[in-house]
Amino acid sequence: MTLTCDDYCDCAQEKRMQIQTLYLVRKERCFRTLLVFIFCWACLLAEVSHAKTSPSSKKESINNRICFVSDMNGSYGSIDMPPSVQSAMDQLGRLNCGLVLGAGDLVAGQQTSLTESRLREMWEGFSRVVLAPLDNQNIPFLSALGNHDASADRNSSGEFIFERDRRVAKDFWLTRLENSEYPFDWISREDFPFYYSLRHGTIGIIVVDGTSSTELRRKREWLEQQLILFEKDPSLSTRIVVGHLPLVAVAKGRDRQGEILADSRSLYELFDHYKVDLYVSGHHHAFYPGRIDAWSQQHGTVQLALGALGDGPRHLLGDSNLPARNALSFVDINPSIPFLLGKISLGTLIPQTGIYLSTLELPEEIPSVDGRENSVRLERVDFARPFPNP
Repeated sequence: MTLTCDDYCDCAQEKRMQIQTLYLVRKERCFRTLLVFIFCWACLLAEVSHAKTSPSSKKESINNRICFVSDMNGSYGSIDMPPSVQSAMDQLGRLNCGLVLGAGDLVAGQQTSLTESRLREMWEGFSRVVLAPLDNQNIPFLSALGNHDASADRNSSGEFIFERDRRVAKDFWLTRLENSEYPFDWISREDFPFYYSLRHGTIGIIVVDGTSSTELRRKREWLEQQLILFEKDPSLSTRIVVGHLPLVAVAKGRDRQGEILADSRSLYELFDHYKVDLYVSGHHHAFYPGRIDAWSQQHGTVQLALGALGDGPRHLLGDSNLPARNALSFVDINPSIPFLLGKISLGTLIPQTGIYLSTLELPEEIPSVDGRENSVRLERVDFARPFPNP
């Protein structure tokens, strides 16, 4: 085969185009890296500036670290906590948390055959393993309730199927609250422990009853009232809502009605409108920080789906080959930075090993569904990782 001069010219032209394309790709990657570098330096300078102007910055940093726990239960009716929970408690003891927030399923109820005395024993077992070590370190603990703690499922007459579970859970938490010496800054606690709100420094926190897919409908007006109060309080630069069921699915086997809040889209739009930074959920036993861009109109509320600390970690939706594993998450809040991805740093580790998980290991997006099984794309959100100890 004989090559003509035109053939050589075409080859040279194609080669030049390949080189030019490669150059542009590398240039774009360098530009993105530079942007990330500048962003990180801006966050660091803001942190240093805040530290210089605040004499109690170390204390504030510790107070603004919130550790999250969820789905700590074992098999139905079990009094003892799974070994992975003890591993998580060991890690919590090293993290210098200013507050520990739970997203529910702290005990293993939701079985009508469980007696009241057995339910109380289960809560006592939880108290020994989880609450006692935190109390010894003067670390406050609050939690949403899960379906295995106090399910809000109702029968055809509108009565709670697991009324006994709810009554025992309420008695346990009200008794603990009465005996607590920690000065919580309450905003609303008339329906504690199912619904309540409080300030934690510059952080506004709302806890809702997400123990069934539809129960939150009954308190929608109360929820919006709390968000309006947050909006009117300029000292609350960060807003967090905690509930058991997620807004959209993240785990295999949980992508169906009843496993997700039924009014997920309208709730997300409500949170986004009032600039909620995080909606923290459990139930799906899989860690994934994500955002539904198709629903976000302005703020970009992030759903932080927590991994399980007890039995039954699950696989993420989609074709990811990541293993199902327990996960313990915590955030640091820097109130001096106004935008969401700057003021919040997120750390997640495997309790048994202490090895940190990077969000970059997670799929960039997962095929999800909302509470009515409509398909949505949940896109991963990458936060900066905090320093292990403030």
